[in-house]
This record gives sequence, structure tokens and C-alpha cells, in this order.
Amino acid sequence: MPNIIKLKNSYFDEMLAVIEDLKVSTGESSYIIPYLPREVFLDLNLITRNPINRNERRRLRKMKFLKKHNRTHDEIALFIVRETLSIKTKDGDTYTIVPGVYLGNGNTRRLWYAENSDYTPKTKTLIAMVHEVTSGEDYELLYDCYDSDDSVENSAEKIQGVLGFMGVNINSTKAKSGAFGSALSMAYGDWNASAKDRVSTFKEEIELIDKVGMFSPEDKDLSFQAMYAMALIVAKLYGTPKNSKERMISGLQFLANAKQDSMAYGENKWDGLTAICFEIFNPGKKGWIPEGDLKATKASSQAPQLDFFLYCFEKYMMSQKIDKTKGFKPSIWKGKWDEIANILEKSII
Repeated sequence: MPNIIKLKNSYFDEMLAVIEDLKVSTGESSYIIPYLPREVFLDLNLITRNPINRNERRRLRKMKFLKKHNRTHDEIALFIVRETLSIKTKDGDTYTIVPGVYLGNGNTRRLWYAENSDYTPKTKTLIAMVHEVTSGEDYELLYDCYDSDDSVENSAEKIQGVLGFMGVNINSTKAKSGAFGSALSMAYGDWNASAKDRVSTFKEEIELIDKVGMFSPEDKDLSFQAMYAMALIVAKLYGTPKNSKERMISGLQFLANAKQDSMAYGENKWDGLTAICFEIFNPGKKGWIPEGDLKATKASSQAPQLDFFLYCFEKYMMSQKIDKTKGFKPSIWKGKWDEIANILEKSII
């Protein structure tokens, strides 16, 4: 079902009038507004949220650097859509975008200011680069210039370099290659964070999950980004006290050594680790993780995986077993990732 973004014509016409009055024309399809009033930037009716932007709320807790104003915080991009567009993003989502003025970048910034009004900058205006967009492909290409995975420090090469610079003690090929950037971003909570910030935050956890074999599990079906992310998160969450750490390590070792042909599912009640293995080795059979989401890294697939994995690992840590037929329900674990991210906030920032 496509996502449909609507904007009342009256707001669109009003914003177009503002742009026409303030723009510095270049004779091209892109131009500049040197003095865009801040109240216009903050108005959700006049400037609509970018529909293909990553979930701003997941990044919100990382935006406290905005407390100290920097001149680059007053630079934004606007996309003008005059006719309805249809695009399919790299994440696999389809959007229909109706005529309007969209915030090309600065969506998280605007949400943070809205929820932390005491820190709204004293500057009265912003600089806006305005782009006339005539096709869905053009819209996505422009967005990628501002906020794609390629435009931030998310490459395996950069992670590999930081691992070496920081002297992170790892041995598996997967870890040494740095090919776990998506997992780091999921665990850290900010896809725009630098490789340095993400690696330094999870340095000890990277070493631990490498040591127990999570980067090189016995069964390759257990080797994917969301599983690495879960391992990093639980290593951080249950790293203290000693008894908790020991049980957490035992749980990760179980997953690292699990094999499809050696799993036993006969009991009526399962612990969380058994449930994780069943879902991975029998995808879709229980319907716990939506079809197409398991092992994917697109934005919409992350929460369904991590909510389930983190819920199950918590049950293992608590030595609780659940009825394998009636006990495991998606409604129970929905939001578990956010809940744990909030717990970890102080230790991550």
C-alpha cells in the first residue's frame, strides 16, 4: 500500500508565494533563499516532512549537540513538487508525493527544536537551497545527496580504518573487514553518526561478540546485520554485573554455535534463544517476523527484527520459558527496541 503525502493547496500556494518573494533566481531549476524566516521553517503546514527521510525520532536522542548553535545548523534544503510524483525507494517503500514544498534535509533538526524550544537558535533566518523536482527519480537522487548511506561515514572501509586506529582486538574476517556498519548504526541509534563515534561507543562489545563467535557463527543463517546489532545491544545492556555478563555471554555462545539440524523443539515451552533459532531456521512458519523483513536492513525491517530478538534474549536472561504455540505474540514485543534504547541512552551518548 503506497504512502500518500497530502498538502492543502492553500498552504502550498502560501509557501510558493513566500519562496517567490524571497528567492534569488539563478535561471536554473535550483536557487537560493538567503533569508528564510525561522517561523516558516518550523511550520509543518508550510513545509512538509520529507516522506523518505529515515525515522527522525530514532535519531532524536543523538541531537543534543544542537544545544550549542553552529552556523551550519541554519542551512536547509527545500524540494518543490508541482505535480504528483511516484517513487520507490531503495528501502523498498513506494511513495506517492502530491504537490507541495518538502523539507529535503533538517527534518530531525526541526523535530528536536519543536520538542526543545528553549534551545531554538536566536537567529531569525536560515539559508535554504531550493530545488524544483519534476520526477520521482529526481526526488530520490536529490535526497541521496543530502542524507544517503553513501553520504555519511557508513562504509566498511571507514569502519575498518577506525578499528585499526583504535586497536580493537578482533580476529574474525567479518569483524576485521568492517562489514557490520548497519549493525553498528542500529545499535548506536544514528545512521548519520561517524564511524569513529559508533566504533568507540561499542569497542568492548565488538571485541566480546567477536570473541564468542557471533561474527562467524557455525550456521551461516545466523550471520546478518540485525543479529549482530542484537548482540552488540545485549552485550552493552547486560555487561554488568558479573553474573549478568556471564549469562549474556553464554547466551551469545549458544547462538554462535547453534545449527539447524541440531536444534530440539519438542518441549511445549521454549526459552528465548530457542525461539530466535526457530524463527531464523524456519522463516515465516510462525509469522513472528513479517515476511521479507528477516535479514533485511531497510528502515521498515529493523524494528520487527530487533523487537523480537531483544524480547527473546530478555526472556532468556530472566530464565523464563514461554508456551511455543500461544505465548509468543508480536503485540507483546512491539516497542522493545525503543524501550532498551532508552535504557542505554546514558551509556551510549
